[in-house]
Amino acid sequence: MATANGSGPQTQTIPTLVDTLLRRARTAHASSQFAEAARLYLAAARLLRGRPDQQAEALLEAAHALRLVGYFRRALQLYARVQALAREMGDEALWMDARVGEGMARRAMGDLKAAITCFREALAYYQEQEDPEGIGYTLWCLGGALRLTGNFEEALDCLMEALDLFADEKPTTAEGYVRCALGGLSRMRGEYDASLAYYREAERILTACEDLFGRAYAACGMANAYRMLGDVESAHHYFAQAQQRYHQIGDRVSYAYTLWGEGTLFKVTYRIGQARERFRQALQLFRATGDDRGIAYAYTGLAELLLLEGRAPKQVQRYLEAARLRAAQHGYTFERLHAELLLHLSGLQPVAGGLEALREAYRRCGSQWLEDQMSLPLNIP
Repeated sequence: MATANGSGPQTQTIPTLVDTLLRRARTAHASSQFAEAARLYLAAARLLRGRPDQQAEALLEAAHALRLVGYFRRALQLYARVQALAREMGDEALWMDARVGEGMARRAMGDLKAAITCFREALAYYQEQEDPEGIGYTLWCLGGALRLTGNFEEALDCLMEALDLFADEKPTTAEGYVRCALGGLSRMRGEYDASLAYYREAERILTACEDLFGRAYAACGMANAYRMLGDVESAHHYFAQAQQRYHQIGDRVSYAYTLWGEGTLFKVTYRIGQARERFRQALQLFRATGDDRGIAYAYTGLAELLLLEGRAPKQVQRYLEAARLRAAQHGYTFERLHAELLLHLSGLQPVAGGLEALREAYRRCGSQWLEDQMSLPLNIP
């Protein structure tokens, strides 16, 4: 309330309020507080009606932030609004930026075919524009999606090309994220020392860049690399570190994968009760975010625990058939093979040609993982 002489707090003008909201949103995003950033960007967007260019930019940033904490459907709605505004303004670059974001959301929801279409369209556009940053980012997105289809060789080509574009004497978050992706792909290919090396370098880069989300990503990757190398103590250390960071960020999706990874570590060290607890916690989060790939992983983990205990064969079969179906529906080749491997090893649905036929199926993906896996418990990468 103003005083008689006109002093006292004054109401901010709308442009000033918008500037304040956007500044706070950028600060929140930079510190990996994505839910808060989304709230602030949306508040700014509501005040920018009549300024479609600025409103679209605020909506795009809100969509990115919501996607990063697992609100994929809401993010898709916002990406669609941005694309509509971009078409009205004739802004092809903005439309394509939203198209890449749409691809990332669809990838997270399991629609790999649509995601890859988005990324290939965007890659062609950025190559035509001779935009190295756009090319590198889209190659990183495309490589990640191709990895999920089991096309490891093309995924590797995309990621190595992205790394060539982003590698610099000065650390950048872009290079750190590409190295994380290469760490994950190397793990799935059965190259665990290389995986650890990629993640370690990513951790160094992303720490220098003060990127909390990236550091969580790298910590989770190092945990899984150590798990595959048999270093139980180091794996537990980095899983705890990743969980703390993802919890701080509010990322339900990535946090769930750390639970699954630690559950697998407990499983291969025969700590069945703790493994079951982690898999159930992960399953609850995967269901909440609609992550069918994660659900498939949780089902295979729970099924394998029952196999190790020698009980409930009907429940084992239900879990594994559900996991195989979800993986097959989305084109998750690697995850489908995991379910088929467990169905074979359990004797519930033997595969023609036995383990060698399954090994060859993994090799066609570009993975040597099954070469040294002969019996339960499986250390799934």
